Amino acid sequence: MNELFQEALYVLEQIERNGYKAYFVGGCVRDYVLDRPIKDIDIASNAKPEDIQRIFPKTIPVGIEHGTVIVRHNHISYEVTTFRKEGQYEDYRRPSNVWFVDDLEEDLSRRDFTFNAMAMDRSFQIIDPFSGREDLKVRQIRTVGDPHLRFSEDPLRLMRACRFMSVYDMGIEKETEEAILEKASFLKRISTERITEEFKKLLEGKQAGKALEFMKQSAVLTYLPYVLEENEREAYKNFGWNSLQNEEQRWTAVILLSNIGDVKEFLKSWKLPNTTIRKVLNLLSAYQNQTWTRMDLYRAGIEAASASVLLKSLLDNRSYDEDLAGLHELARTIPISSRKDIPIDGEDIIRIKQESPGVWVGKLFDEMEKKIVEGDLALKESELKDWIKRWEP
Repeated sequence: MNELFQEALYVLEQIERNGYKAYFVGGCVRDYVLDRPIKDIDIASNAKPEDIQRIFPKTIPVGIEHGTVIVRHNHISYEVTTFRKEGQYEDYRRPSNVWFVDDLEEDLSRRDFTFNAMAMDRSFQIIDPFSGREDLKVRQIRTVGDPHLRFSEDPLRLMRACRFMSVYDMGIEKETEEAILEKASFLKRISTERITEEFKKLLEGKQAGKALEFMKQSAVLTYLPYVLEENEREAYKNFGWNSLQNEEQRWTAVILLSNIGDVKEFLKSWKLPNTTIRKVLNLLSAYQNQTWTRMDLYRAGIEAASASVLLKSLLDNRSYDEDLAGLHELARTIPISSRKDIPIDGEDIIRIKQESPGVWVGKLFDEMEKKIVEGDLALKESELKDWIKRWEP
């Protein structure tokens, strides 16, 4: 049994000792059934928030108006939510009203997909009123109840369906698929931040290409923060997404596989952090290199250079081992990784030249750095000082 569940059993037992019902619910049960790593454990109970606060000494009322309290136990956080029934979703995100109920199945009936509407008791018996296990067995994404209603309540669920397709390699049940086609335009009502978070998780999945292909066919790609259109037929589907190692590589792949006008505009439209944007732009710049010089590699960095070679190999459907080995061999010939490795700074240069500060200092440093990188000037303080003395603008 997963250690996280064993640790969380204490929370269930404490709630039950106080006369209430409590169950593991949602994603942790789904991943337990699939024998996948468990990340977070959520608990549902008929105990009201004030009851949970009374039972446990350490709680955080994060969403108490919607019945959610975080319980802290052994430095781990567990979201405990009261069984509830929901009113209309007026803001396409949260229900306008919630009512606490005593029935587990009524609580599960408000959830998005059948495999997220399962619960598990302290004996690890599964409660599955909507046949979520069967859907997992046949690898099918199906909403709980009317898919049109589920997607109207919170259109982000369309993105979640596509994300599950990518991460779990699942298909989409016919009625659920028809509802996605009909409700795709509802994504315009969802904030960019929420869509971006789901899209990032989708790109991490082993079947990202399959999911993107479905999103194209269902018009979901049309309603993303930036309208995506692939640059070749089935470019998304045929790309080796599994080989990508981090977020900037995935965003770069999307750009290379799509018809993107202004790359900066594209990245900003998703409201990505500036650090991510800089890394993607650096990787795209590295990708433009056809042949690598020492200075090219020094400026780009071995990480971006290696990633650019990986992306080219995936796009050309060939091995990149030889190219990567050549890059690392070239990197070993570069004596510094940054200016910090040079044992002389601007103040030293002014002192050695005995001249007033000016733009000439930057020019000298640039030239000295280039000569060091290209192997024309040894990284020895005495030789650097001699070269500085001889340097003329």
